[in-house]
Amino acid sequence: MPQKKQKKRTSSKKSKQLKTNYSLVLFILFIGVSLGLIIGQNTDSTASLTEKITQIPNQIEKYINKNIEPKKQSNPKIKPVVTEEVTMRFLDIGQGDATLIQGTDGTNILIDTGRYDDKEKRIINYLNEYIGVGGKIDLLILTHNDSDHIGNADLVVEYFDVKKVWMNGHDTTTKVYEKVIDAIGSKNTSYEEPKSGETQKIGPFNLEVFNPTELAKSNQNDDSIITRISIGSFSSLFSGDAASRVEKEIIEKNLPVQSTLFHVGHHGSKESNSLVWLNKVKPELAIYSAGINNSYNHPSTETIERLDSLKIPTYGTDKNGTITVTIDKAGQYKVKTEKEP
Repeated sequence: MPQKKQKKRTSSKKSKQLKTNYSLVLFILFIGVSLGLIIGQNTDSTASLTEKITQIPNQIEKYINKNIEPKKQSNPKIKPVVTEEVTMRFLDIGQGDATLIQGTDGTNILIDTGRYDDKEKRIINYLNEYIGVGGKIDLLILTHNDSDHIGNADLVVEYFDVKKVWMNGHDTTTKVYEKVIDAIGSKNTSYEEPKSGETQKIGPFNLEVFNPTELAKSNQNDDSIITRISIGSFSSLFSGDAASRVEKEIIEKNLPVQSTLFHVGHHGSKESNSLVWLNKVKPELAIYSAGINNSYNHPSTETIERLDSLKIPTYGTDKNGTITVTIDKAGQYKVKTEKEP
């Protein structure tokens, strides 16, 4: 269809040009006939006749300027430059979770903070690099209170300007948890316990909460905060360590979990990431967080086989190091890995 339109426009221009040229020829012939009549019938003086003849070129020039448009030079359309809108970094912090999401407007969202026993405290080094020492974190989501997810949250709250913290409200008595609660209480940080069905907007990001529910479940993992974070046409789903029974519950509620990117649940555990769930999410890309040669054998062979059966490209921090996904304003994305498997 576009080719036909182009052909029609070209034909119209040629037709217009031919008509213009034809009119010009007729006009010149008219001038010539008129000149003949002037010479043959004019009784004026020779000087007057000469004056009229000398005006003819000027009349022709005026006609050309009035009736023939100068040929316009075709300028190729300049394609708008699409700038990067979002950067998502799945940080290599060993056997634990930590994901940093950043918008070009300066919005920073951090999901989980890695293991408490990480001697290098890699999460702090990453944050110093990507948001600056003492930089702003608009939202810190602690999906649940296991020590490999909230392990360094107390340090993050202490060292950085954390505006808001989400936790699942499922209390525990561990020292790691108590440190986090004490750190939040000592700072001017907003604290919330979001529930299924809630939505919020943080900077340019739209957040939808699918779990936990008002009724607390029997364990931390199943009370994980499950969120879908969207900007434009790109969306990403984070499910913490929730098991397949929670996935089933969400599916039965017919919640809109379909997402472009899926952060594989529970580090790739076979107890999560059911085939039914993956078919519901329908991701174009999957990423899991796990440590090299970890004692849990994450990710499980079963989960990888499910992802492979659906031909979903999958990356992991154990093999690829830190994984960076950049998304432009058109919703197009690209993946860059710190190392090749």
